[in-house]
Amino acid sequence: MMRPNPTMPRFTPTLYALALLLAGCDKPTLSAHTPSAPLAVDVAVATPALEPRTTVLTGRLEAFRTAEVRARVAGIVEQRTYVEGAAVKAGQLLFRIDPAPLAAELAAAEAELAQARVAAESAGDIARRSQQLVKDNSISVQQSRQDGFTEKRAQAAVLSAQAKVRSARLQLDYASVKSPIAGRARRALVSEGAMVGQDEGTPLTTVEQLDPIYVNFSQPASDFLALGEALKDSPGAARVTLRLSDGSLYKRAGKLLFTDTAVDPKTDTVALRAQFDNPEQLLLPGLYVQVEFERAGGHHDVLIPQQALTRTRNGAYVMVLKDGHARQVNVQAQTLQGRQWRVSAGLAGGEQVILDGGALGDGQAVAVKPSADTGTVADRS
Repeated sequence: MMRPNPTMPRFTPTLYALALLLAGCDKPTLSAHTPSAPLAVDVAVATPALEPRTTVLTGRLEAFRTAEVRARVAGIVEQRTYVEGAAVKAGQLLFRIDPAPLAAELAAAEAELAQARVAAESAGDIARRSQQLVKDNSISVQQSRQDGFTEKRAQAAVLSAQAKVRSARLQLDYASVKSPIAGRARRALVSEGAMVGQDEGTPLTTVEQLDPIYVNFSQPASDFLALGEALKDSPGAARVTLRLSDGSLYKRAGKLLFTDTAVDPKTDTVALRAQFDNPEQLLLPGLYVQVEFERAGGHHDVLIPQQALTRTRNGAYVMVLKDGHARQVNVQAQTLQGRQWRVSAGLAGGEQVILDGGALGDGQAVAVKPSADTGTVADRS
């Protein structure tokens, strides 16, 4: 029979349980790193744009030509001979100023001319007789020369009287105020009985030529440079249309004109002008319109919903679903077409863009929501 060794520890049940607990704590714990589930997102398919690239700018209509009608002689307005707002022809009588004082001045000038002609004829007879008498030594050479000078002064007086007659006749003609151009005459600024032209030419009315008509608008300088390059390669590539205040589209297209080649430093824009035919005179000066400016290029643009685009200080981007992950793609999108962004660079079409993807990280695992249909841009817009 073996005796217990006094140097070895005795294991009681309590010590045995404690030893087992400590042994269990010494074993390494295995942690399973299971991947998190992909985030469900809504997507839309970027579709190629079928319509040309269009820029919408605000413009204002301006008459093709504007003529101020003023009184050129002093007098009392006797009659207004046109209907306000009606079309008038070039040379048509608009106002008549009292011609009686001017007719009297013309008569006085004509009488002065008649007297000058008689005096000139008499001085001519004397000069011719003096030339004959000086040959016979009947009068001195000095006297003959003096008679010749008198004749020349009389002829000069005739010329002066003729100028006065022309001036008086012109003043009388000015009493009949006529339209300098064909167009639409606006409201009269004076009434019958008004004194006009006393110190300066009194404005009477305005005549505006409305066919054709201009629309003035401004374009950002950056777009203007691109436009100039496009038109250099393809003249006439730009097409301008008008959308009226009621939302309707004007049926005639306009022709683009360049009015200013300088950039406004306050707005960083360039002034442009377009010309439209206006035979019905539906377009009136002063109206604000929307200029829809179809630029050259843009055949490879794609459309995406507004909520798919995110803008930062560094530019714009969209999140694209690719191989189960969200990928950030930088894009260029400066034009809204309805409720869609028109992307001119960055997308080729057919990509699945993530709606409201601005909060996602590049490379984050995502999946299309099972409850949402993957539609096109048209479905999501």
